[in-house]
Amino acid sequence: MDYESFEKAENKVLLLYFIKEIKIPVSNMQLTRVMLENRFMNYFLLQQGLHELISDRLINSETRDNIDYYTISEQGEKMLEMFESILPAGIKSRIRETADAIRPGFRHEASVIAEYTLENENEYEVRCKIIENSRPLIDIRLSVGSREDARHICGNWKAQAKEIYPQVIGVLLGKERK
Repeated sequence: MDYESFEKAENKVLLLYFIKEIKIPVSNMQLTRVMLENRFMNYFLLQQGLHELISDRLINSETRDNIDYYTISEQGEKMLEMFESILPAGIKSRIRETADAIRPGFRHEASVIAEYTLENENEYEVRCKIIENSRPLIDIRLSVGSREDARHICGNWKAQAKEIYPQVIGVLLGKERK
């Protein structure tokens, strides 16, 4: 096997290993961020590897709220068992440590969603949600007059959704929150 083929195979095994170790569905953006920040592989090799793993049905791709999330398939697990040994022990250790450290943040990112769309020249629709166990706890749609307001609302929702949600429920139930 030439070096280029070996590197390609090693990258695919690395992706399978990470997706298995993270233990939750991971988005393309999250996966890209982790792979680039930790210098596991470059962007182009990552995207090529992902595409091939999806085509070969070694990872599953599920789209939720216009975001693709990846999980390892049963075939992928079997393939990983056969080829995991090509990954150096140090890399596997770094991947496990990284996955353990970032898993809570990824869960939060997947459960707190804020996005906006341009409805017409002077109106943006903002959608803010909290998802738990694949079901919405809250799903709010707002119309605002500027892109800046839409961005501001999305940023605040992502940062403070866990505090805002109980306040909204309290107000709707007629209970005062302190």
